[in-house]
Amino acid sequence: MRNFYFLISLLLLIFGLHQFAFAGYQPPFGGEYTNLCGSGTNANFYSCSANCDINAGKCSSRSNEWIFIYICSGRQTECRSNEIKLGPNNTAYVTSYAGVGSDKTVQIDVFNKDCRAGGGWSCDNSNLKGYIVWWSGSSGGGQIQCNENEVQLSVIPNPSNIGDWIYFKVTAGDASTWWRNEFSGGVMNCTETIYGWETKCKSYTLGTFTWTRYWKRCVGSPNNCSSECRKSISFTINKLIPSIVPPIVITLPPVVTY
Repeated sequence: MRNFYFLISLLLLIFGLHQFAFAGYQPPFGGEYTNLCGSGTNANFYSCSANCDINAGKCSSRSNEWIFIYICSGRQTECRSNEIKLGPNNTAYVTSYAGVGSDKTVQIDVFNKDCRAGGGWSCDNSNLKGYIVWWSGSSGGGQIQCNENEVQLSVIPNPSNIGDWIYFKVTAGDASTWWRNEFSGGVMNCTETIYGWETKCKSYTLGTFTWTRYWKRCVGSPNNCSSECRKSISFTINKLIPSIVPPIVITLPPVVTY
């Protein structure tokens, strides 16, 4: 019986290590890497000479390099379908070829020559300068919906005067993941007072403008999200009215006539 439990424990340990080996680096924009030059299918770091950035999900070609991109369905550690070629001095982003959650694999290879120059394939491993293989992740079969009806925005004060500090607040709902603000005009010098929830800006232009909040609704993980959500609110900046200064009364001496 003791040997039986030992065998079960050993199998669980092996299974756990197997699972861990296939958990690649997860970049900030979502998905995960399944194969990276330098760390292979462990995919936990990149260390090759080609100019690839795993945090940004991109590879760039220098003046003597060519990029080959491949797109496959599902989670793969190598992809050789739907080939796209980019010449020297180009940049390829994985998210340009598959959206996060679309269950696609994108592979970007960088070579020191045009491997298709003669019509066939003329490169081998000695010509490969670097590669990244990224899986977009899957939404689990159901598209996550935006929560725009739950999110409420406020602008304080509204209206404001030129020179005022204006506070742009998320007052209800959650719009704090993968968020950004966009203003149609009127404000400058914006800073975060409560990160993800409140932004302070200086008003400087007369008129009525729009603040648009963009975000994603995520469920269970910051990589399992809806498409970009948005909500807008208008705000008005008035001309600064100077304070009224009372007139100064000057008393003159009486005029004497002879």
